[in-house]
Amino acid sequence: MTESTKVFVVLDPTHMEQAALEAGEEIVRTYKNQRNMDAVLHLYCCINGDSVALIPDDDETASRQATHDRVRGWLERLAFAPRNEGIEVEIEVEWNDDWRHAIPAAAARQNASILVKNMTQHSRFVRLVRETSDWTLIRECHCPMLLVKTGRKFQMGNLLVAVKHSPDDETYEKANDNILGAAKTLAEDLGASLHAVTCYEAAATRPDPQRFAERCGLPRNQVSAHEGTPEKIIAETAAAHGSDLLVIARVARPESPTDVGKTARKVIDEVDTEVLVLPVES
Repeated sequence: MTESTKVFVVLDPTHMEQAALEAGEEIVRTYKNQRNMDAVLHLYCCINGDSVALIPDDDETASRQATHDRVRGWLERLAFAPRNEGIEVEIEVEWNDDWRHAIPAAAARQNASILVKNMTQHSRFVRLVRETSDWTLIRECHCPMLLVKTGRKFQMGNLLVAVKHSPDDETYEKANDNILGAAKTLAEDLGASLHAVTCYEAAATRPDPQRFAERCGLPRNQVSAHEGTPEKIIAETAAAHGSDLLVIARVARPESPTDVGKTARKVIDEVDTEVLVLPVES
């Protein structure tokens, strides 16, 4: 019996709005309706004394258990609507003070097909001086990650895929193949438009527009190339095209562990779109 596709949704107990849940439900519907695949919605919440108010009790163990049960009850209520729709829903509540690292570990434990999480907006300074959950995920998660912006309706009608120009080794060539294939499949499933963008360092290295379009397998008017840094070009292109979703690779190579997902980490605070990060291992 084949294992069901698992959509792993991270719920944030410190926020009222759970944009990731709406996105996760829509992904399950896409798997079931467009790809005819079995899909499970896995709701995950990692808690500790800093993220939730503990239920008072002289016994610390009893206090934790009561708090755990209350949070689980909250997840059960969130699961009611998708279950009523016919979606299979699993629930997991974990107590872990190191919640940033607990999330990718839990996704791996559940063999998640995709992880969905609210994206937390931070300044560049905060990202530099403090480890954030989004950056930890990009470094450590080995399944695709959908980071969802809050405060807006989730939609995926206009997709943008970021392609590396003139990849200097096989790993980046593989990353280009992976994200182009995934973006095309997603666009087809959703009936969405797709645009590819790349950047180059100087005018002398500008790619030939027609060759770039052929490399992407897209019409000439659905690709663009601009001079500048990746995060700046990607953000400007996403804004110009009104993109709903950015598809980008997270490349990991054993010889450069600190550079894992370097562009992906930089771009998440620059774009006003959802971001789908696809890990590529060397």
